Amino acid sequence: MAAEYAAFRPTYPPAFFAAFARHCAARNVVWDCGCGNGQAALDLAAQFARVEASDASAAQLAQAVRHPRIRYRQAPANASGLAGASVDGVLVAAAIHWFAGADFSAEVRRVARPGAAMAWIGYLPLQLDCAPLQALLDRFYNEDLAPWWPPQRQLVDRAYADLEFPGRECPFPRGLWIERQWDLARLLGYLGTWSAVQAAREQGVEPLAELGRELAGHWPEQGATPLLLRWPFMGRWGRIG
Repeated sequence: MAAEYAAFRPTYPPAFFAAFARHCAARNVVWDCGCGNGQAALDLAAQFARVEASDASAAQLAQAVRHPRIRYRQAPANASGLAGASVDGVLVAAAIHWFAGADFSAEVRRVARPGAAMAWIGYLPLQLDCAPLQALLDRFYNEDLAPWWPPQRQLVDRAYADLEFPGRECPFPRGLWIERQWDLARLLGYLGTWSAVQAAREQGVEPLAELGRELAGHWPEQGATPLLLRWPFMGRWGRIG
């Protein structure tokens, strides 16, 4: 599944990373926690002298793209192995709902330098400018997959609003979107990376087969034509305290 994440998960708006770097007191070292296959780490490498990218999953790290300014390490979020007071910023991309809490907050405070900033970023369910397709995707997300979503999914749907931010929070940038031109095959590949789809498959249920047929019936050229998909970009950020 790590390979599918690397192939199908969308990356984030580059404008955000420039804004995050400006938000930090310095641009020497940034920690990308829960980095997965390094999607955000590559954007951070364009803004910081060094990126410390960690993830608990060896399989995800094996798919990460190497870069001279990125150092990957396998480590849990609450025990990064980083030196105390060593990072100017902490970024968590589409992962904070898995490990937020007192232990992680303590680790963030331990490794942060004075003036360090932290951001949690992610995106809300995708949007298509086609009512029949959107209705099918909404039903799939909210109804068909309801038995399979982990409880943490509610934290994402609420843009992390229920989590305690360990510092002085600032207004998050608005109006940013993730946009892609995808055909139906690529969309189905992306949907296959959802945790609820994986959970269903582990129980012997294949939730995408019928959805694919339904979507093809409303998609131009039975899914061959790329359409514009948009995800609302969301998150929280501020100074670490």
